[in-house]
Formats: sequence, C-alpha cells, structure tokens
Amino acid sequence: MSLEVARAGVGDAAVLAALRFRWRTEEAGETGPSAEEYAAALAEWIAAHRASHVAYLAREGGVAIGEAWRATVDRVPGVANPRRYSAFVQAVYVAPEQRGRGVGAALVGRLVEEARDEGFDYLVVHPSRRSFAFYRRLGFADADRALELRFS
Repeated sequence: MSLEVARAGVGDAAVLAALRFRWRTEEAGETGPSAEEYAAALAEWIAAHRASHVAYLAREGGVAIGEAWRATVDRVPGVANPRRYSAFVQAVYVAPEQRGRGVGAALVGRLVEEARDEGFDYLVVHPSRRSFAFYRRLGFADADRALELRFS
C-alpha cells in the first residue's frame, strides 16, 4: 500500500480526534471525557481555529495512521516585509504500530514544504526528549536566538 499525506479537511475532525485521543490516553496517560465527547470538543475547536491551525493526515490504504499540525503566528509587519508569518509544528503523532517506516518524516516534510511554499519565515518545534534526533534529521536546528519562560 502507498502512503498518502495531505491536508486534513473539515470532515476529518473525527479521524484527527481518534488519533489524538489514542495518543493522549494510551501514551500520555491522560484521562477525561469519552472518545465521543473529545471528538465533539475537538471538532468545535477546529472550527474556531481554522484560520490559524492546519492539520495534516497520513493515510495508508485509506486508514489514518498519523497526524501533524501547523499553528501559524501572524507576526507584526516589517517595513520591508509587511507579511511576516512563522509557525509551530505541533501534535505530530504516528500510530505505534506504524512507526519507523517514515510516516512522521512524510507528515513533517509535507508541512515544511507547504510552509516554505507559502512564504513562512521559519518553523519552530518543541520536541520531546525522544524526538530531538528525528527533527534534527529533518533539518531543524538549535536556535541561538530563542528564550522561553515556562509557567508550569
């Protein structure tokens, strides 16, 4: 079967929710509402954030096996460049049984390609300890001009 990676549409909210629910409950140990309640809440959130967040889905044989998100930051216009955008790579997840086959790289690769084509200035990712090497292999590098203030 061949891997297909594309932007998710409005109708993909339930599929995105199912993947994210699996990840956050099985791997992160989160508890909360039922899968159905979470799907409804995520669909509402997606509708409210369509202007700033783009989801990507990886499918194989029509079955969703991974997702990634791009959160756009509309930056203050410059004098020479009034259109300034950057973005965060967020919530990259591949089903455990599909890992190690290039699915994550294909998802992030598509996200990077579209961000480059759309004229973004840069992408930022806050990787888990386990995923630093993955993002470095994809060309992400340590930023010497970034600081972070954590509240939790």
